Amino acid sequence: MSALNSVCLTQTKHMEITASKKLRIHTWPEKILRKRCRRVKVVNDEIRSFLDQMHALMTIYKGIGIAANQAGIDLSLLVIETPEHCLKLVNPRIIKKEGKAKILEGCLSFPELEIEVQRAKKIWISALNDKGENVDMEVEGVMAIIFQHEIDHLSGIVFIDRIPFWKRLKLAGKLKQIKQVTQHALPKQNA
Repeated sequence: MSALNSVCLTQTKHMEITASKKLRIHTWPEKILRKRCRRVKVVNDEIRSFLDQMHALMTIYKGIGIAANQAGIDLSLLVIETPEHCLKLVNPRIIKKEGKAKILEGCLSFPELEIEVQRAKKIWISALNDKGENVDMEVEGVMAIIFQHEIDHLSGIVFIDRIPFWKRLKLAGKLKQIKQVTQHALPKQNA
């Protein structure tokens, strides 16, 4: 386990109780999932706290990536964790794409739904880390897919938007079921 990963796990254990009270996973078709998240102007303790809480929430739900709007936060933040990396990024953007890859994707905001999505095989990303430092990365394979999925969320794009219309029609029953569960869980709010 890397030192960075160890730090993330320690922070997660500390934040678990707080995160479960303050944040929750927003599911389809809640409006915040379609919202373009606001850019962060300054990386400060409040932003770091949001990132820690997002990480804790993602860990509770056994995810490998989470965008801020999935947790109900209208800010351009994401957290991605693999066995090798724990990345907490601010204002991430893709600056270049290369190649094509298809992979079966899941999403915390679409429980029990997996779909094959075509994305770039390799991408270049620019962001700030949780200290406010510039970070430029080149990622490929599964990591590139995860980054594209989460950065899409920050732009109000969900993975069903990345598949052909006829495939979405085939998923209509499952999407309706997710929508009903969401609406049942939030009876006093408009989804």
